[in-house]
Amino acid sequence: MFTGDLLLHSRVNAVARANAADDPGLSYDYGSLLAPIAPLVEAADWAVCHLEVPLSADDTRLSPYPTFRVPGDIARAVRAIGYDACTTASNHVLDQGADGVAETLAVLDAAGLAHTGSARSPQEAQPMWLDLGGIRVAHLAYAYGFNGFTVPSRSPWLANLLDESRIVADADAARRQGAEYVVVSLHWGEQYQHEPNRQQQELGPRLLASPSIDLVVG
Repeated sequence: MFTGDLLLHSRVNAVARANAADDPGLSYDYGSLLAPIAPLVEAADWAVCHLEVPLSADDTRLSPYPTFRVPGDIARAVRAIGYDACTTASNHVLDQGADGVAETLAVLDAAGLAHTGSARSPQEAQPMWLDLGGIRVAHLAYAYGFNGFTVPSRSPWLANLLDESRIVADADAARRQGAEYVVVSLHWGEQYQHEPNRQQQELGPRLLASPSIDLVVG
């Protein structure tokens, strides 16, 4: 199962804050907001969320739109309803810079969520590798842009930018490393527009024409 953006605007966080008022163990309780989809997530053999925003490890230093940092309690909440992993390549992944990427991935690690799309080191900038029913799967993730932020030249592995040649090369490399099935997640399209744009219409079929790519998730 793949689901869309986890995008926590201030009003969402306000509800979660109120929900946690009677629980001394939580600063933000997103459980009731996620409860309606819990049965669907729990039923999946492997459930993947798309985390669009940086996380705070201690639920402090929060930042609203347009440069997000949201409570890390959301990671524990999505794990609790059955998510196994999150893609992290999005237009907001660099909102808090390299430190924000590192903190976000540390929060996901602590919650027991696998991840792909951003990295803390060249060694970590690899596909998410899965063994699903005996099938070796590689999962890659990319974003169309970073809202004006750029990946520092000294750390090109920090976040994955959508580039056709790079995606195909990464998928080819995953095949050489033993992937039997390759999934590519793309954060793309026009905000507030449901219909696919020209890039999506043209790039999706071209990627799927590659013998190294089996599934594109938008």
